[in-house]
Amino acid sequence: MHPRYARNPVIKEIWTDENKLRLWQATELAVIDARGTCGEILREEAETIRQMLESIPIDLEWWKKKDTEVGHDLIAFVEERQRHLHSTLKRYFHGKMTSYDTEEPAFAKMLLASLGEVEKLAGILIDVLIKQAEHHRFTVMLGETHGQWAELQTFGKRVATWLKAILISVENLKRAKSGLDRSKLSGAIGNSPDLSDEIQRVALASLGFLPFYGATQIIPREVYAPVASALGQLVATIVKIATDIRLNARSGRTLMREPFGKSQRGSSRMPHKRNTITLEQMGGMLRMAEGYVQMIVQNIQTWHERGIEQSCVERVAWPDLFFVTTHTLTQMTKVLENLQVYPDQMLCEVLDCAGVYAASKVADFLEEVGLECGLSPGAGYSIVQLAAFGVLEPNAVTKLIRTNECTSYAEAQEAAAHVAKWRTPTTSIQDHIPRCILRPSEELAFTTVQTDTWNSALGKIFCLANTKARWEEIFSFSYNLRGEAIQIDNVLAKARSFR
Repeated sequence: MHPRYARNPVIKEIWTDENKLRLWQATELAVIDARGTCGEILREEAETIRQMLESIPIDLEWWKKKDTEVGHDLIAFVEERQRHLHSTLKRYFHGKMTSYDTEEPAFAKMLLASLGEVEKLAGILIDVLIKQAEHHRFTVMLGETHGQWAELQTFGKRVATWLKAILISVENLKRAKSGLDRSKLSGAIGNSPDLSDEIQRVALASLGFLPFYGATQIIPREVYAPVASALGQLVATIVKIATDIRLNARSGRTLMREPFGKSQRGSSRMPHKRNTITLEQMGGMLRMAEGYVQMIVQNIQTWHERGIEQSCVERVAWPDLFFVTTHTLTQMTKVLENLQVYPDQMLCEVLDCAGVYAASKVADFLEEVGLECGLSPGAGYSIVQLAAFGVLEPNAVTKLIRTNECTSYAEAQEAAAHVAKWRTPTTSIQDHIPRCILRPSEELAFTTVQTDTWNSALGKIFCLANTKARWEEIFSFSYNLRGEAIQIDNVLAKARSFR
């Protein structure tokens, strides 16, 4: 992994050769201890081997040189350790074991330690999301579906949806991790012909594992693939949040931004730029994560009881996948801790939408009261659609700009001045519908007869007692957001219990 992204010191240490060889030795010594406990060798001999090897550090340079000679890193390790033992004890070190009896428990230990670091960083991210959701509970903004204005929400609720997604991904990771509670010491093809089941159980228990029954020379990679997939899902969830922030950080009506340092520059050419470089980088991290996940899942395939195809992949893909995951978690935490949120711009967007955030509730109201005033069923939806198109359609000046192409830069400059004057909606459906001035639209298939009928019915509706108060309530923030607290509170309660 490029050092720019391989920054997590815990992951870096876990996947070093030094740590791998320490774990190999721990497995070998656990088997020797178990053989002593079960009476296969003398306890004194087992203890002598342990004391001797734990007192002499593994010589990495010697091991590397031997690996170059024999082309087998496990054999090189065994010979490096055996050279420190008396001739009568050498045969017990790696005795009756195959390479992956040594490597599988160590590999699982590395995965578990790495997952512990991921869970720790995910917990920090969850805490930051909880704080942001609480802080922005009353920061009103527009929700969007399909990139279009939808209904009101608060930014706190949007953060709560991010938080919920992270909780789901972390729970999925924990389920996948639970499959790592077993390992194997069952020999060259998994039949346990040499080490007894008792020795295997005692040795594995001392390492924190239960026996895995049904192995070949290796544990089937179906055990490990869900862990990789869960890590990929977690990265994808983080990148979903990154994409959401990026969409809201675009020039125009900017609603939020990732932190931007006082000495930072967004472009070598354009001084005004505040590029979302951290969030964009996360998109690249996801592409890498998906590649590593695919490699690891493909390791499920092997020839009969053992092929070596998976070995080179696991040496690269697993540590890199953990580096990608921890880097993405750390960077997203930094972004969210210092996220620049613009409530004023959010409220401007609410005003820009001309009241359509309450469109569904207005339609419901008209359906409720309209039958007695001459509206046919379904007319409420059509009235609101027509009114929304009407208040948001361009005025005469801007329509002219759309239909007549400019023939010079001077004309374009003049057009810009007209747009600047007329670009903000002058009314909203809240004002438009009670005025009973609906008219046909070029963009909708409603006739003059229909609109005249609707205007007549609306005149009756807005003469009813209490209509004005109900109408104003429909457009109030409290009415539109009255169900949101349940959503946020339940997510926050889950997150707090999760931690």
